[in-house]
Amino acid sequence: MPEHQIKSIRTKFILISTLSFCAVMLLMGGFVYLFSTVTIRNEAHQIMTRIAENDGDLPEIPQKDEDAGESASGTEEKQEDIDWSLRGIFGLDSLFGESPDYLYTTRYFSVLFNDDHTVEEIRTSHIAYIDRAEAEEYALAALNRFRNFGNLGRYYYYVAPRESGGTIVIYLDRTTQVAFARRVLFAVLILLGFGTILAFFMMRFFSKDVVRTEIENAERQKQFITNASHELKTPLAVISANTEMQEMIGGENEWTQSTMRQVDRMNGLITNLVRIVRAQELDTGELVEQNIAPFAAETAESFSAVAAGDGKRLETAIEDPVMLRSDESKIRQLVSLLTDNAVKYCDKGGVIRVGLAKSGKAAVLTVSNTYAAGESVDYSRFFERFYREDEARTINGQGAGENRKTGYGIGLSIVENLLKSIRGTIQVAWKDGEIIFTCRLPYLR
Repeated sequence: MPEHQIKSIRTKFILISTLSFCAVMLLMGGFVYLFSTVTIRNEAHQIMTRIAENDGDLPEIPQKDEDAGESASGTEEKQEDIDWSLRGIFGLDSLFGESPDYLYTTRYFSVLFNDDHTVEEIRTSHIAYIDRAEAEEYALAALNRFRNFGNLGRYYYYVAPRESGGTIVIYLDRTTQVAFARRVLFAVLILLGFGTILAFFMMRFFSKDVVRTEIENAERQKQFITNASHELKTPLAVISANTEMQEMIGGENEWTQSTMRQVDRMNGLITNLVRIVRAQELDTGELVEQNIAPFAAETAESFSAVAAGDGKRLETAIEDPVMLRSDESKIRQLVSLLTDNAVKYCDKGGVIRVGLAKSGKAAVLTVSNTYAAGESVDYSRFFERFYREDEARTINGQGAGENRKTGYGIGLSIVENLLKSIRGTIQVAWKDGEIIFTCRLPYLR
């Protein structure tokens, strides 16, 4: 894998990890706030239910009956002790109005109505900033609402029937609790921001070593391929020279021809392996805005003789000019590989077409060839390295009649890597007896 792809994967990993961490923290913060809000709401409902049951006054907390506790079974007593311990640890005793001070800290007012909806009594002794007129106004607003329990402004309200007849409306001030829940949410958001920034820099720092190791491995692999390719050329040159000498002395025969074919195959394979390494390089050369039509046409036309020798015809439709900010060497290599592939796999007597046209600031290169048997081919695998369709008929580059196809199954893989290096794309399709490769070449800035 080339260095720029490794760095790209590292960047994506850091981004995805940071976003995942942020999402988890937001989920946790939202859960904490939701839990606090639901708890406050349930607490308000529970307290106001007690007030309604006591006809407008807040009753005292019922104390634990020690005698009843002694007579209770050991299991029930143990469970009760656990419940009270958990409430103390998490502060739930104060949340649900079971703290001894809740009689003095709970702010509420209640309005009692008769059966005819006239006010019987207004009790505001547990709240200082509400007078009787305001209490009555709030009570009438609650009576006109659809639900008998909810919140109105800074208060929670509760409407319930009285045992003696009539209706009671209770308002409970939970401003302190709501403000505390919001402070918790604000603190969580602050921690989220600092945590996300810290996580981002930590992942960026620790991922450097991992990426450095992968880059070094990639460099060693490329160096190995380059060195191995160079070393293999020497014995191949010796084999080729010896075979030619043998042909000069003893004449050409079936065995010398086979040896020369294998030498040519090995030389071609070595050349393509070197091309793979070069195609994976990030460096796109000097990017110059230039007309790519002339050298695209020149490269394609160089295959005319090869195509004619196989009984095929090469046609070009190159629009001129096609201005692109690009690297000439890679454009030439791209056209060469696609045209070479088209010539090799074109049907006997078929047509190879190479086209180039403008598309906005980008350019579109199309290379097609006649391929009657292409309807049932799996085109999704065409860019896999060393994949060749119908391998049974292409062993050692030999086949039967017009189905003979030569190649190494890596040309299209090199094309894909070339396009990645210049941020281009390629698509393959079969239509009306032709296989068509379409490349979109971007205007690199």
